[in-house]
Amino acid sequence: MSLTALALALLASTASPSTTVDGVSEPVRREIVAALSRLEEQWIGVYTNHDLSLLQQIIADDFVATLADGEMRGKQPHIAAYKADFESIAAVTSSEIEVHVYQADAAVVTGLYTATLREPKEAAPGRYRFTDTWLKRGGVWRCVATHENKLD
Repeated sequence: MSLTALALALLASTASPSTTVDGVSEPVRREIVAALSRLEEQWIGVYTNHDLSLLQQIIADDFVATLADGEMRGKQPHIAAYKADFESIAAVTSSEIEVHVYQADAAVVTGLYTATLREPKEAAPGRYRFTDTWLKRGGVWRCVATHENKLD
């Protein structure tokens, strides 16, 4: 048996089927995926339910947003922009949501959202690709950064 084959056999015999390469067990990974998928869905829902208190809860105090036009803003200016957009945004939908778990307390969510407007104003309609970075602090998931690119 070659050294490579021996090493692979040893690795296969000691690997736990419930542990991923990053050290997060599969049940924990599934729990994180479910929790962050739910939070992302609630975040998109803010455009229709206007619940800014949700954003206060899930966005970290040290949050930074990098927008499609290159603007960067912190938590409070980001939340204020949501409020300003409420009148002009008719609907926002999300799709292609993927949760990438790196540790039990760190994950990145990627996806696509589409905004449609009631009437042209400050908000920009269209499709956006986004990346949200989440950290679990004190047992609570918080988004610490978001980045978006306008696709059309």
